[in-house]
Amino acid sequence: MQTVSVAAAAGLLVFLGWASSNRAPVAPAAPSQTVPTSTPSEPVQAQEPASTTPARPIASDVGADAQIRAILDSAVKSAKLPAMSAAVIRNGRVIGSAAVGVRKMKDATAVLADDPFHLGNCTKAFTGVLIGELVDAGSLRWDSTIAEVLGREIGSIHPDLAGVTVDQLLRHRSGLLARGPSEVWIAAQRAKGPATDQRRAYVEAMISKAPGKPVGQYQYSNAGYAVLGLMAETIAGKPYEDLLQERVLKPLGITTAGFGQAGDPKAVSAPWPHLDGGPSFTDNPVCVAPGMTLHMSIGDWAKFANFELGHQPTPPLLKPETFKHLQELAGQVKDDEMGYACGWFRPLRAWAGGRALHHVGSNTVNFSEIWLAPAKDFGVVVACNEGNPDAADACEAVCAALIQRFLGVDPGPLESARDRRNPVSKPKG
Repeated sequence: MQTVSVAAAAGLLVFLGWASSNRAPVAPAAPSQTVPTSTPSEPVQAQEPASTTPARPIASDVGADAQIRAILDSAVKSAKLPAMSAAVIRNGRVIGSAAVGVRKMKDATAVLADDPFHLGNCTKAFTGVLIGELVDAGSLRWDSTIAEVLGREIGSIHPDLAGVTVDQLLRHRSGLLARGPSEVWIAAQRAKGPATDQRRAYVEAMISKAPGKPVGQYQYSNAGYAVLGLMAETIAGKPYEDLLQERVLKPLGITTAGFGQAGDPKAVSAPWPHLDGGPSFTDNPVCVAPGMTLHMSIGDWAKFANFELGHQPTPPLLKPETFKHLQELAGQVKDDEMGYACGWFRPLRAWAGGRALHHVGSNTVNFSEIWLAPAKDFGVVVACNEGNPDAADACEAVCAALIQRFLGVDPGPLESARDRRNPVSKPKG
């Protein structure tokens, strides 16, 4: 496997005039695993950079597509990636986007601007909005419990989990394991049939067992978001996937979204997922779709990012208090801790003018990253159809380069939620 974390990523940053002499390189990660999973660690980050002196004038909106394309082109070539796509959001609009590379390694079919990319764990923010919409409709409350909503659907709920609330599930405070005991996860991977049936079986297996950590303690959990998906299905009487389309994606004008891998293994009709340069169509089971299987074009993801920066559609999708709740941290979080809201990490970053909205996503064969600065009404989104650590390094470098180019400040080391100890580049939590 090529190693981009030092050589290629540094080459990209030098190309952009961004590399800093006092920036320590990141050690190469261990070899990747091939089975999709997500087992994050505690959300602790390095201190924010002390200086954010503008490195150059802020780039104009004019020609933004070409500037983004140049940055992506350098990254794709340096890291030997199949394709990357990115967009920049500023002052209430998507000012530019581009896609570079090929849909499949060793195939000349170019990636297109509206091609969908897998968002992985970045799906959680979308599920948070769906839950917020159900709260606004009076169908759920932040303090609705698992037993209250699912008690008639699932006969065996562990006593320690019966009182877990919607808010605790959104904030990874339910105590549920990241994905479950191995036998539960293997059964989920092998399951067949409708997504609703698979999700119910998985959730029932998870909540019938004791939580992995005490309720109220942080534990990043895709299983918790599967529970939220089942709660939404139970309340609304429709599959989670349909609910998200009807209540969130359609109102935001998102038309390219779907679930699972975006590509077709029988045709190069969309970006194929890759691991270490070879196509691989492994993905996480449909039961955890609410936490990690959404895909869409970079332009549509940028529409969602603009919404999260406070630009609601007409009529508004969420009440102001609900919108605020989804982005708020629960309780006090130290400046050097990342913290987690409802589908968002909230790291404190000087370049962002406060706490940013951030997430990374991976299913081991794709990688995505988003950084939003609400105080600056600015954001960047980047996606790649390769899942190894090289791709993750490149996505982070591109994010930093776009922040410098279009916000006009050197962000320093971004210190993303990616767990660098995990060879598959999952979020820390």
